[in-house]
Amino acid sequence: MAKNTKIVLPDTTRVIEGFRDTGYTFEAAIADIVDNSIGPGGAQNVSIRIGLDPANDPIVEVADDGVGMDLDGLENAMRYGADRQENQNSLSKFGLGLKTASTQFCRRLVVVSRPIAAEPPYAAAWDLDTVAETGSWVLEHDIADEREAAALDDALDELSSLAGSYPEAGTLIIWDKIDRLLRTRGGKEAKNRSIAMKRSEATLREHLRMVFQRFLDPEDNRARNVNIYLNGEKLRAWDPFAEGAGGDMVKQQKFTFELSEGDPHTAVLRAFILPRKDEVEDLQAWQEAAVSLGRQGIYLYREGRLIDGPSWLGTGAAETHINNLRVELSFDAQLDPVFGVGIKKSGVHIDETLIEQLTDILAPLRREANKRSRAGNAKVAAGGMSGSRPTEVTLGRLKGNLTIPTITAGSDGAVMMVNKTGNVPVIGADGQPSGIVNVTVEDEFSSMNVVRRESLKDGVLWDMSLSTNNILQVELNAGHDWYQKAYLPVASNSTMAQAIEFLFYAMAQAELDATNADSQEMFEEIRVDISRNLRKLVKDLPSPQTPDDTHP
Repeated sequence: MAKNTKIVLPDTTRVIEGFRDTGYTFEAAIADIVDNSIGPGGAQNVSIRIGLDPANDPIVEVADDGVGMDLDGLENAMRYGADRQENQNSLSKFGLGLKTASTQFCRRLVVVSRPIAAEPPYAAAWDLDTVAETGSWVLEHDIADEREAAALDDALDELSSLAGSYPEAGTLIIWDKIDRLLRTRGGKEAKNRSIAMKRSEATLREHLRMVFQRFLDPEDNRARNVNIYLNGEKLRAWDPFAEGAGGDMVKQQKFTFELSEGDPHTAVLRAFILPRKDEVEDLQAWQEAAVSLGRQGIYLYREGRLIDGPSWLGTGAAETHINNLRVELSFDAQLDPVFGVGIKKSGVHIDETLIEQLTDILAPLRREANKRSRAGNAKVAAGGMSGSRPTEVTLGRLKGNLTIPTITAGSDGAVMMVNKTGNVPVIGADGQPSGIVNVTVEDEFSSMNVVRRESLKDGVLWDMSLSTNNILQVELNAGHDWYQKAYLPVASNSTMAQAIEFLFYAMAQAELDATNADSQEMFEEIRVDISRNLRKLVKDLPSPQTPDDTHP
């Protein structure tokens, strides 16, 4: 007997508000919008403008010279679950990215567009306040008003000055009523909006350079060339695999998948071991590769666009000694079911059979990367990285008398830093770092207070971390120009070297003693600015002749 059925409509307001919590980061949201520009939009040039207006409110706009849209095209683009693209290999997937990515951070999304044959331009907007007031999916949808038309004209004028020719068609995305962008990692409103926006810009720049590497690199024929500008600056591709700077491709393999319909499809794996600093002649190119714990792992590409990583995707753990191992895994859109691609085109869930295959393939590569890395670390260690150094002996004897934060570990595995601000979480009971203090993974220098690294995130001269022995360390960037040109020439003078190391240790511990979720970003910004200025100040100083042999 057939049961009765009933159509139950969802609560419109709760659904659209719920889409605001899909977990996008700012940089991932902008990348999804760029997908629409260079995918279905077919744009050759994309200009992103972010900043603060005279009232200190955030501005986010994305303009492109793509095909543009008429009213019907705008309606489809703004529909939650837009029509599937005719091109199955499009960067777009569910027809949700533009809306969910934008309303994660703003309450009003405006799209202004001009197709080639249309004059004047058209506009559509989702205003979440209107949806909440009416309880209906009310989309503003009409010929652009004077303000919207002027905004599109201004954006296309700027795009033409950057690209060299005026586009007949184009589209402008505007975030209005931005309420979730300038937040601290703890979710609170940023106290200094200028610093927060500057940091967002820097993070976005590096993200786009990595995600759209193949599109930005005119020498890479795996994707058509696209120019992306951020606040007027043309972005350069960032190659994780350093193919032009000594990256050694140690493995290449294809995986063929038989899908239920159509021809078989292939994913391609290429694995690279990057050189050590002492193995390269072009130090600047090596520094650009940013060999570090956070950059090792698998880089997963869908249709030429990075969608996940770097991470090991369940094939193994991150280890300090394989920082030089990076793996490229590329597939086309038809293999989305195998790789479990979601709305955000990140957070993939790969088929378990493939994970097992990858684990077997990567095991010998991890051993080889480990072997090459340890050969370099042994060289550094021979130069004085040991707990018996005068600096370590003195700190071990006196740091109990210093005003520095302390570390406490709970029975549930949680780790807490206790400083002047109170209890600051470092590692939760679930084993996940809070992100407020860097946590070192399996480091052979875990018992030391002052540690040298070949490079540090954002190119800073110094940083702090918690070692596996729960020691709060200061990390020095041995690849920084100031370290090379100012520190190494006096490194043979034990007293001077200790004094410099004590200075960095004291600064690091003072910062940690005042750090919490609210102040962390401010301290990081200060470190970045100081490190950049020092690099400029020592530009004309001579380089030491034997930098790798003069560590005290």
